[in-house]
Amino acid sequence: MAAPMRRLVLLLAVCSLAPTAWPALAQSPSPEPETPAVRLRLVEQPIWNGPERPLLQVRFHAVNEGSAPITDLTIGLTLFGRVRSRSAYERSLVEDPVPVVVVDAETYAREGALEPGAGRTFDLSFPLDAPGIDPTTSGIYPLKIDLRSDGVPVAAIRTPVVYLVRPPEQPLAVALEVALHHPISFRPDGVFTSTSLEEAIGPEGSLARLLQALAAVERADPTPVHLAISPTLLLQLARMRDGYRVEVDGETREVAPGEGGAARAGEVLTTLRALAASPAVRVSAMPYAAPEIPSLLAGGLARDLEVQLVRGRELVRSLLSVEPDPTVLRPPGGAIDEGALEDLAARGVGTVLLDAGAVAQPPQPLGFAPPPTARLGPRGELAALVPDPSVAALLASPSATEDPVLAAHAVLGELAAIWQEQPGLARGVALLWPESFEPPGRFSEALVAGLAAAPWLAPTGVHDLLSTFPPTETLPLAAAAPRTFPPSYVADLKQARRRVEVSRSMLVDPGDEPARLEDLLLLAESGAFLSDPLAGAAFIRAADEPAAAVLGAVRIDRGQVVTLTSQTGATLPIRIANTADRPLRVTVFLPDTYLVRALRREVVLEPDGAQTLTFQADLKTTGRFRVVVQVLAPTGRILDETEIIVRSTAYNRIALLITIAAAVVLVLVWARRFLPRRTS
Repeated sequence: MAAPMRRLVLLLAVCSLAPTAWPALAQSPSPEPETPAVRLRLVEQPIWNGPERPLLQVRFHAVNEGSAPITDLTIGLTLFGRVRSRSAYERSLVEDPVPVVVVDAETYAREGALEPGAGRTFDLSFPLDAPGIDPTTSGIYPLKIDLRSDGVPVAAIRTPVVYLVRPPEQPLAVALEVALHHPISFRPDGVFTSTSLEEAIGPEGSLARLLQALAAVERADPTPVHLAISPTLLLQLARMRDGYRVEVDGETREVAPGEGGAARAGEVLTTLRALAASPAVRVSAMPYAAPEIPSLLAGGLARDLEVQLVRGRELVRSLLSVEPDPTVLRPPGGAIDEGALEDLAARGVGTVLLDAGAVAQPPQPLGFAPPPTARLGPRGELAALVPDPSVAALLASPSATEDPVLAAHAVLGELAAIWQEQPGLARGVALLWPESFEPPGRFSEALVAGLAAAPWLAPTGVHDLLSTFPPTETLPLAAAAPRTFPPSYVADLKQARRRVEVSRSMLVDPGDEPARLEDLLLLAESGAFLSDPLAGAAFIRAADEPAAAVLGAVRIDRGQVVTLTSQTGATLPIRIANTADRPLRVTVFLPDTYLVRALRREVVLEPDGAQTLTFQADLKTTGRFRVVVQVLAPTGRILDETEIIVRSTAYNRIALLITIAAAVVLVLVWARRFLPRRTS
């Protein structure tokens, strides 16, 4: 197995220890079955230490989840020797390094007991002056802190100590890309079906705390950050800000503007607007409904992609007062395929922000971190930023939720290990905060602050990372199976869109209604409905039914029988009903099958009533025949069609002349018998 693959497997194994072991990165195994259940969480730790910062101050919190008090408390602190590789660093998060090299070890007694169900915070100050610390080379030293009862460890946490002997001459360039998204959580009627967004923007919500952490960093020292913003998030925040209704357990709760979640939504939008205005922050917009682009293309909805892109940028521009970068795109959900690459390049997108593992990157020498950029597409027309898979695995692990501050330091330690691989060379890494990542606020605060303050990191922008570390070769995408909508779903969506377009052409005063229906159909393309097509189908129906009602409102009276006494200039009355509550513009058309020429008239039908239209027609024939009558929308679509029976009692002039001529001939023949005959 190649070195990078072995290391990634190890890291995934580390991540899989949550939630039982990872909350302490990891809990020490119980030497006895009756050992009390204790959970430790890191509260505070310096981002780095060094000769100028020799005192390691650590604060952690312990909770007794057992039924018996824990007495005779002591705290053990063990600092291990410097780890020299990323694989060694990642193993140190869950076990003692091998071989075991202890730089220093101390034991601290604590008075009092830890009662059942109770929690207690402990502070430690530990001077980093042991002889085993390398005075010439910066590095990462694993630290284990264990809580003991009667000298027996009951729980432990493991955290990296980054020790810098001097400021790094060549920090690791890191581009932070934050994807801000929330899936659609409202019905077509606007009622929210979940409180998930309320919770995310609450005082302790993951989204609110993340934005606050980013805003705090930007206020202190503007730091490059790229925000890839989902318009569905902004759309829902704007709806909430203006007052909203939410259904919980079958009951609908109404929130007025300026209250509760509505006020919080307004505050979050204000924070986002201020962030977007920071000189160091760049913004791009996801497509309007956050559709998975391959699903659009596979479903024959490619033309909708341009609409989705344009509408997404318009919404971001409108609500955040910032011009989003049209050349950078975060594909919603990270979903991408070769067809999507080509389509995006044709629409002016030059850079895509992808998930770790989306690109088939070749193994790196010695298992080092892969390049953060790649060239994609059949002709290499697109650039991609690809996150480091090890960092991405740490972000995706449950550790961020179970022990957020400790998990943040683990990520910072991973970045330090990447820098440590080649500390004298200019290197870069992309760090993506994916849409589905919703850690506790303490993780966001610790990691965002750490990224800005860590001396071994140099925050940089997306374009700067690309220009500094341009991709050197075109790489293929990793094999993936894009999700798609059922064929019937796509067929219903297309039919509804056609009906909306036709109904728009018929309305004398369209107002906002057609745009609202089109918006529902765009939302139905959201990636959220790939796994829940029934919810998406409700949006299609909500657009299709009113449009279909307009199309079905115009009807021709059936069974009309018209008797005409003249063949030229005959008057044909046609009775048409409009059952809609608004005037409709249509065209009445009579083909020229039995008429000398086809007849056409554009009319406006008044609402809720029937009216008779008259047409002046010249007939081709007499007798009894059927005339086709069609009602067309302005787009040309046939709304209704029937036949009226025409009885013509008019004389045919030619036939009459022939009859008269024949009669004259007969009269002349008959009259000859009375003429005197010549005799011989």
